This record gives sequence, C-alpha cells and structure tokens, in this order.
Amino acid sequence: MPEPCQNCGAELFAGQQFCRRCGTPVSASAPVTEAPTQLFPQEARRAAAPAGVRTETGPVGAQQPTAYYPPAAFQQTSPLVGEPFGSRPLAVQPSAPPAPPAPRRRGGAWLLALLAVFVLGAGLASGAAYLWWRATRGPVIIRKINAPGVPAVPQAPPAPEVPGDLGDRIKEALKTAGVPLPLDETGAVVSGDTTTLTRSYALDGDSSFAVHVVNGSVSVAGADGDEVVVKIIKRGGSAAERGGAHVLESKTDEGLTLLTAPGGPSVSVSYEVSVPRHLRKLEVEADRGDVRVSGFAGSVSADVRVGEVEFRDVSGEVRSRVAKGNTRVFNAGAERGGAQQFSVVKGNIEATLGADAGAELKAETLDGGIEVDESFGLRVERAGAVRRVAGRLGDGGEGLVFKVTNGDIKLKK
Repeated sequence: MPEPCQNCGAELFAGQQFCRRCGTPVSASAPVTEAPTQLFPQEARRAAAPAGVRTETGPVGAQQPTAYYPPAAFQQTSPLVGEPFGSRPLAVQPSAPPAPPAPRRRGGAWLLALLAVFVLGAGLASGAAYLWWRATRGPVIIRKINAPGVPAVPQAPPAPEVPGDLGDRIKEALKTAGVPLPLDETGAVVSGDTTTLTRSYALDGDSSFAVHVVNGSVSVAGADGDEVVVKIIKRGGSAAERGGAHVLESKTDEGLTLLTAPGGPSVSVSYEVSVPRHLRKLEVEADRGDVRVSGFAGSVSADVRVGEVEFRDVSGEVRSRVAKGNTRVFNAGAERGGAQQFSVVKGNIEATLGADAGAELKAETLDGGIEVDESFGLRVERAGAVRRVAGRLGDGGEGLVFKVTNGDIKLKK
C-alpha cells in the first residue's frame, strides 16, 4: 500500500526517494541521485514572473512546437509587443533617395553618322572618277580573234523578211478553210439610223445558202439565175453602234454562210436575199425575228425561237420549227417536190391551200382546236385533249404535216 509524504501528505510510490510535490526525501538514508522537484503554488508562480515577460509551462520532454513565440529580447524591444495585429502601421524607416540614372552614351550614334557620310562621299567620288575616265577615253573596239584550233562561233542567220501581203495571205487561208470573217463594209450607205450594205455572190445550183440572225428579220425570195444578192440593213443606235454589229462571212465550195455577231441591244440586223430558185438548200436561223420564204423550189430548213414564219409558194422539202410564234403557209396548188412539215410549240398555224392541191394531210394539236374547211371533206377527231385530222387532199402527193403543242390549227382554201 502506498505511503503518504510526511511533509505534505502526497501519495508516494514504491522506490520513490523524494516527494514529487514538496521535494522532501522519503528516507534520510536514501542516496541523492536526481535533483529535487518542487511544485510551487499558482499564486507564487504568477508573482514570480516579471511584468511583460511571457511564461510558458508545458510537459517535460521534447515535442513539436505548435506556435512561434519570439525570444524575450525581441519582445522587450519590439514596439508592437502586447498590441493586436493591425492596430497601427509599422514605422517606415527613412530611406536614401534613389541614385540618378547614369547618363546615356551617344558615341555609337555619332560613329554611325560619320560612317554614313564617309560611304556617301566615297560613292560620289567614285562616280565622278568613272565619268571623267569615260570622257577621256575613246570608243572601245572589240575585235574578233580566232585562235588556232578553236572553231569559230557560228553567226545567227538573218531574220526572215516578212512579206508585205502576209495579212492578206492569212485572211485568204482562213476564208478557204471556211472560218467566218468580218464582212468588208466598204461602200455602206448610212442614212439617219440606218446603214445599208449590198453584196453579190455567184453560186451554182448544187450550193447552199445559210443565214443566222440574232435580232432581225430574214426575207428570202427565189429568182432566176445563179447569183445570190444580199442586202444587209442595220437599224437603230448610232453609226458607231451599228458598225460594231458585225456580219461574218464564210464562203466555201459547199456554199455561203452569213452570221450576225451579237451587237448592242438597240441595233437590229435584217437581211433581204435573192437566191437562185433551184438552189439545193436554204437554211435560216433566228433568235428573235420574222422569217419569210417565197418562190423557192429547193430544200428549206427554218428554226426560229421567237417570231413569225411565212412560206409562200415553196414547193421543195420544208422543215420548219418555231418555239414561240405563228406560222402561215400559202400554197396555190403547185406540185411539191418533197414532204413539208411545220411545227409550233406555242402559237398557231394557218394554212391556205389551193383547190387542186394534192397531199397526204395530217394535223394535230395537243392543247387547242382544229378548224378545217368543209370542202376538204375531212373530219376532226378527239382523244382527250388531243385534236387531230388526217386524210388525202385531191389526188394525194407528198406529205403535208402540221403539229402544234399549245395552239390552234386552221386549214382553209
């Protein structure tokens, strides 16, 4: 059982030599092996601590610090000891004024300026010396020296002489090849807003004649003889604008072709043509314009986008196509030498046939009506929206066909 201390009554443990509270030896005969440990009352410890000095008590032995405590000397000399953080600003110690910047050295700029002046002066001096040298020397003569054993440099052959008629030769070659060239308009008659030009060509019966227009009419009439006479009429615009609407000509062994080059929108180019009556073939194309063919016995091909088409006493083979416009056919009853077909996409067809006309007639419209003279003895048939009529006229003969997509057909005597 543990014994109490005889001095303070604290509990003593076995083997303990001193009281851990008061430091009294447990037995007088015990050897002194460690310094006595004495506990002081709390009041005494508070009184013993000097003012302004922070005391710390903690467990005996080494341990990790949990807070930083400045040394006592710093606490005594620091002006902020004992005051809360941020209560007043730290004293700013006066500092020495900043040293003035070192002056910049400009020796490099002067050196570069001197170098530039020197280079400029040297260049001017060199140029003047070269001019003086060239003025005092005579012309430089280069002599040709032929070293033995070294082949002489061959001289370049002289440039071939360009013949004066080269342009005419090229033009003639292009004509022979059938390339369309601008028509020579020398001798054209200018009157007001009209420019008229007339040209003649010799064509035999086996030849063909073709004319293509952009904006203008074409009138072709068959005549006796073997000469084609073309009258070109330009209307609208100024004289310069009409001159810019060129007519291209191409003449080969097969025939003659005239083309209208696109010109100003205010200029139209029309043709009045007289051709041999029995010319092998006549071809007419028009983007916008009317076409008339009369008294012709050869083959005819007509293609019109927008315009009126008229055939009068044409006895040869005919293929006529109109995209938008009307077609009129007049046949007094002359014997035809080939089939004739007239077609219109949007427009009407009106045919006037002689009393003794003979043909195998066919007429058809997809969206329109057909009117037939009673003297023909033909009846119109209906199949939905389609109207058609077919039969023989007179003693019959070559086919006579009329086709309309959107429009009417009228057959009369």
